[in-house]
Amino acid sequence: MSCRKHARWVGAGVLLLLAGCASGGPSPLAEATSVEREFVAAAVTWDLNKDGQVTCQEWKQYATGLFREADANRDANLTRAEFAALGRRDRLFETVGFAYFDANADGRLTLAEITEKPNPAFALLDKNGDCVISADERPQPHVGREEPKSPGPSQPPGRRRP
Repeated sequence: MSCRKHARWVGAGVLLLLAGCASGGPSPLAEATSVEREFVAAAVTWDLNKDGQVTCQEWKQYATGLFREADANRDANLTRAEFAALGRRDRLFETVGFAYFDANADGRLTLAEITEKPNPAFALLDKNGDCVISADERPQPHVGREEPKSPGPSQPPGRRRP
């Protein structure tokens, strides 16, 4: 298993732990689907300005960059093959799949279909609805409980592959 895939599984495990251990009431992840959890795990990689907060605009910029890299023929649409290339760059897209974003089911994805689809990470974590996931809105482990240790160096979930 590659470091990238291992990191995603470790991240998913941490999310499951946080879903059961969050303090201050039930975790927003307690009832989340696997797709929603995948978005939450990847959210840290969208913090493009590294200020500790993730904004809707940063998500859209991140997704736009990946879209443009994957659009091999520069026709402003992604075919399934081009989307597969995008999925190789960021596992989030590989995991949620082409059909998740193909709103009109035409077999091609536009940038708007990806960036304008409501992002589950914001729906789950952005408690005040300001389109910013701040540090205090992210799930926190229960105080006094030790977080699991990573088995070795790895990239955070959602990180672009080289």
